[in-house]
Amino acid sequence: MGLRRIGLLGGGQLGRMTIEEARKYPSYFAVLSPDFPSPGADLADEVVIGDLSDPEAVLDLGGRVDVVSYEIEHVRVDALKELEARGIPVLPGSAVLERIQDKGLQKRLWDEAGLAQAPWVDLPENLSALPPADRAEALRSRAARVGGFPVVQKLRRGGYDGRGVRVLSGPSDEPLPGPSFLEARVDFSKELAVVVVRAPGSEPAAYPCVEMVFDPAANLCDSVRAPADEPPEVLESALRAALRCVEALDRAAHAASPGGAGAVGVFAVELFLSRDGRILVNEAAPRPHNSGHFTQDACAASQFEQYFRILAGLPPASTEQYRPARMLNILGDPGASGVPEYEGLAEALAVPGVTVHLYGKREVRPWRKMGHLTAVADTPEEAARRAEAARSRLRVLGG
Repeated sequence: MGLRRIGLLGGGQLGRMTIEEARKYPSYFAVLSPDFPSPGADLADEVVIGDLSDPEAVLDLGGRVDVVSYEIEHVRVDALKELEARGIPVLPGSAVLERIQDKGLQKRLWDEAGLAQAPWVDLPENLSALPPADRAEALRSRAARVGGFPVVQKLRRGGYDGRGVRVLSGPSDEPLPGPSFLEARVDFSKELAVVVVRAPGSEPAAYPCVEMVFDPAANLCDSVRAPADEPPEVLESALRAALRCVEALDRAAHAASPGGAGAVGVFAVELFLSRDGRILVNEAAPRPHNSGHFTQDACAASQFEQYFRILAGLPPASTEQYRPARMLNILGDPGASGVPEYEGLAEALAVPGVTVHLYGKREVRPWRKMGHLTAVADTPEEAARRAEAARSRLRVLGG
């Protein structure tokens, strides 16, 4: 097999787990990371130290490799476009990331594709600068267009892991500053996700639909049940919606940049299951995702192996899930800081069917994702019991 040199923008845990999977094959990774050491940079063959928002650093990385990708969305799109103009493939294409980075553009795309989603409306870009009375009136009039208060305000750019989102209960509430939109607050019973694999020359495929459970204190995904506990028709509806999202991204990307790669790679599509049984699209990520971590231990091939295969020019693998699974994030203890200390790791690993994945982060902070664990079993209930038993024994403290 010819060795295709892969450049990854970002030195976090997603890059680390991709490189771990790639080591089963001949592989070469160069990583652009703002920090060294870092989870992904630790395992790379070559490291470029630089900011992901620095075009020169992005171009430097691109000049060292045969193909470039990104494990985080906060990357300079203009630099990716320049790489494409120089003949260096970017996967997924820069036009995909440009759409993903702006959640308002995402919302418009879902509307254009005829996908069901929460009603939404743009807010004035100068909202925060308006006098209080004018600001309240702008919020009141726009909230009425999506069903009234309470509503969810979302920043168009920069939001991540619950940041950039605020629930407004009335027109006097203080909104987030910056370009944003209002979205109706969905009365949902569950948050679902589907990881889609889209490789050149192959039909798109998807892993089983999963259910995400969020920790209200940490404001991020806490656990994933795979597959979701819903009837087959609901799971199939979620699967179809996710595939349509990725196809819509591909069409829009090729229309904007005919020479780009389009929606090639691994994508996570987050969905709401409303209480009246509808599947509503929330948003998409053009990379491996927390909702797909269970695939490392429960499936024929993980989302990270799929990602590597696509970047390396290899055919995708099966997305079949062998056994029910429960994934739990391992977070820093409240009040933890400093060098991480993993208390109870041996006891957690003693639970049958449990695998622990630690990210190698050098500093722990309260609620910071330090790793995850997956439990597999013959039933979803047993997988959940094993996962919770393992996590109850494991703490990440600061030394």
